Amino acid sequence: MPDLVQPLRRQLLRLAGALLCSPMLARAADGGLARDVRQRILATLDAPLPKVLNVPHLALIRRFNIGWSPVESGAPMLNPEHPLGNGDTLQLAMQAIAGKDAPLAAQRLMEAALLLPHFVQMADLKPGSYANGKTLFTLTARHLTLLRQQSWMSLEMLGMGAEDYLAEGYWPTPSVDGKRPYGNFTNYPVEMAQALGLPVRRQADGSLAVTPALEAELEALHEQTMAALQVFVRQAGLRRNTV
Repeated sequence: MPDLVQPLRRQLLRLAGALLCSPMLARAADGGLARDVRQRILATLDAPLPKVLNVPHLALIRRFNIGWSPVESGAPMLNPEHPLGNGDTLQLAMQAIAGKDAPLAAQRLMEAALLLPHFVQMADLKPGSYANGKTLFTLTARHLTLLRQQSWMSLEMLGMGAEDYLAEGYWPTPSVDGKRPYGNFTNYPVEMAQALGLPVRRQADGSLAVTPALEAELEALHEQTMAALQVFVRQAGLRRNTV
């Protein structure tokens, strides 16, 4: 079984790329990263998490391109194909930090990616209507509660090392757990209801459940967390800058 993990994860990455990006943009120039850039990425991922979210980190987070993981029930993720949107990621990262040092830009991008789950806890945004691309998204208090409840996965939990991501032409980026997006339950609407203070009932077998109508409402709300996170990274203000 362990021998199957790597191929399955590679297939998952390819599927994610197909779902997140148009065919014309798939496998962009990021597959040809220079050796010193790759080495800096790997060194950054092996180093301790920065304790301070600085100005370059915030500039990169503001440009984050949030996607949707195809794993299980699905969940928000930092797009591994184009984490800063369409185009050459490294060039976009250098623009964001206003510098021409490519390894440093890659380092800051990886640091910002690792800080993303913490940013959700460190920043705040008032409910309201916000631009999300060419549409408006209505961010509610429920969305904010759910964003802070979500379970983020490490690269190790995804079953692939950073070298594998880079070899496939992807950036090693974090994702919410699509199987258990809000804690320990695969029946995630129950944990959503608990987080939101909505009715949960105990069934005869001892398991927890919500009504079918509420389950459908919560599943729809879960699917909205991609747009909610996209708006959040673009607009939320920091309450503190330390992890």
